[in-house]
Amino acid sequence: MTTRKPVLCSAACLLLCCTTIAVAPVLAQQVATTSAQARYDQDDLNFVDRLIMPNVPPTLMRLEDVADVNDDLFNVPVVDAAGYTVGHFRRVETKMPGDVVAVITLDPAFRSVASLYSWRRTIAVLTDHVRFEPGSRLIIADLTVADFIGTPSEFPSGG
Repeated sequence: MTTRKPVLCSAACLLLCCTTIAVAPVLAQQVATTSAQARYDQDDLNFVDRLIMPNVPPTLMRLEDVADVNDDLFNVPVVDAAGYTVGHFRRVETKMPGDVVAVITLDPAFRSVASLYSWRRTIAVLTDHVRFEPGSRLIIADLTVADFIGTPSEFPSGG
């Protein structure tokens, strides 16, 4: 006697399996996003407390959370803790000994006396001190204009 066994089981079972497979990546992404948000919540609250601008946007993102940060945010304006434009974002780099920094080119108005002969000066600040605001497409720093001016070129600031 031969017994016929269904190869794919019932249609309901097949539908349930396909739905589970289709939804799994979405659920995994949601769980990862929730755990990442929990990890950054305290840092973000501290970041917002360091800003002196009125009406801080609620949608600030860490640069590390932007998918293709170097291409998507290239040349985005950078504002200081008071909301004044100080320069433009160039890229994210890893400096020795593993500091992740945002490379920013300062606007000519913020040149130091030592760099009077150069048109622009580029500095690096730790990514802990900057956030991206997607609504206005601005990078907001918790540093003041004086902090930016006092930062040596290509030196990680804000330690």
